[in-house]
Amino acid sequence: MAIMITGGTGFLGSYLTRYLVREKGVAGKELILFDRYPNRERIGELANDVIMLTGDITEPSEIAAAMKTYNVDQVFHLAAILGDPAPAQVVSYMKVMCDGTLNVFEASRIFGVKRVVYASSVAVYGRASFRGKKTTDELDEDDPPAPGTFYGMCKLYSENLGALFGRRFGLETVGLRPTSVFGLGRGARGSYASGLLPPQDVHYMVLPELAALGRAVEMPPDDTESDWIYAADAADAWYRAMTTPNPSRRVYNMAAERRRMADVTDHLRKLLPQAQITISEKRVPTTPNMNCDNLKKDLGFQPRYSMESGMTVYLNMVRKTAGLPPISG
Repeated sequence: MAIMITGGTGFLGSYLTRYLVREKGVAGKELILFDRYPNRERIGELANDVIMLTGDITEPSEIAAAMKTYNVDQVFHLAAILGDPAPAQVVSYMKVMCDGTLNVFEASRIFGVKRVVYASSVAVYGRASFRGKKTTDELDEDDPPAPGTFYGMCKLYSENLGALFGRRFGLETVGLRPTSVFGLGRGARGSYASGLLPPQDVHYMVLPELAALGRAVEMPPDDTESDWIYAADAADAWYRAMTTPNPSRRVYNMAAERRRMADVTDHLRKLLPQAQITISEKRVPTTPNMNCDNLKKDLGFQPRYSMESGMTVYLNMVRKTAGLPPISG
């Protein structure tokens, strides 16, 4: 029997891979990392502990071959494209986000996979979910989704498809709706650090990484609030979603804590006293407040990292990769 992670060497997948190998030993199972563009550097010293397969979720035969060859019985579906597509890329984007998810679910059904845990997103809520509420209210899983982006719409499609596969075919699926997750590799998911966006469009959760590399950064206003979760905690949540018997829900919100940007900036200045860190007056869009009580109650999730401790570990990983000396928290 084997576990398969689609997008296994990506940002979220690499953290889950480390968690399964180092902390859980994958219970004697083979761990298959199914990735269109395998990134060996992301998993580094774990390369000999896993099986890396070059594969495309938009090709049903490739997914089926992997599941059949390795007798896969658990699937973490994390392969995705972050953000919205350019107009000329909508069709190819939808093939990955929607057709790819369909292919994973269908192959899982055919080959008798026990459970598929997949990544949904806070983006399914959209701004319209606040209708009749204050924007400071927390949204729970029973609030109506109203995605306002292609990304959010595709994630909602995944949720509806998972529910349908469960009702029609008995396939167990559990989706988690993460808020913005921070950690090593976040910058490569469509940010200035990857060369894809201009400096003014850097996501606020990537700014600490740039500061750790010696670049001047402008943090959002101090009173900006956002949910935070370190990627290692996200890995623990994925694992719990896979291993908890008979969860009462098929979709869960996923976040660790809500913090003011002032806390983040203060911690960065403590870690990096020589860094050029200023504060902007320009407001930035943040994710809706999410209520994660069900994740804690049903799956037993409790974050192991605060923003401060997770940020310290994360930035030391960034600096180690860049050949820079470590920092202490």
